[in-house]
Amino acid sequence: MTTTPLKFVRRGEIVTLHGIPPTRTLLEVLREDLHCTGTKEGCNEGDCGACTVVVGESVNGELQTKAVNSCIKMAHSLNGKALWTVEDIATDDGRLHPAQEAMVQCHGSQCGFCTPGFVMSLFGMYQNRVCQGQSISRALAQQDLSGNLCRCTGYRPILDAAQHMAQLPPMAVNEAELLQKLELLALT
Repeated sequence: MTTTPLKFVRRGEIVTLHGIPPTRTLLEVLREDLHCTGTKEGCNEGDCGACTVVVGESVNGELQTKAVNSCIKMAHSLNGKALWTVEDIATDDGRLHPAQEAMVQCHGSQCGFCTPGFVMSLFGMYQNRVCQGQSISRALAQQDLSGNLCRCTGYRPILDAAQHMAQLPPMAVNEAELLQKLELLALT
């Protein structure tokens, strides 16, 4: 079966994958083809949030990001978009993203299996709320994290982390550069 190449932006670079069958999920491609094992498979039904990643796209010239369950998202739905996994959000020199640092400072992880999914939901919240100047209330954090389940830690420290992110040194995505790459992808 011949498939069109899958092209997306990850870590600021355009990634092109060939031969990805249309039946493969984003989670399968991440773990099996790209060896991104930080993204976990929990329920494989879109219920637990362990597989959460963030997808971005250009909408009317502006970057819109959304946390999604990669276990139920088909890989080719990523074509022409940007992707962030838990491996992508720290800086090259190891500085943690505020979503990661807040989880550490607020003790939001115990066994750690759900942590990458929570971190990515927090990253999405950071992009969509903190970077837009919004404060994060407890109710808003509960709403934005409602797709993630934790069986060990409980939710108080995770909600604390959501509210704590804005107090940490900022780390925003270079939207102008990313939008240029997404425009380039749209032309190919």
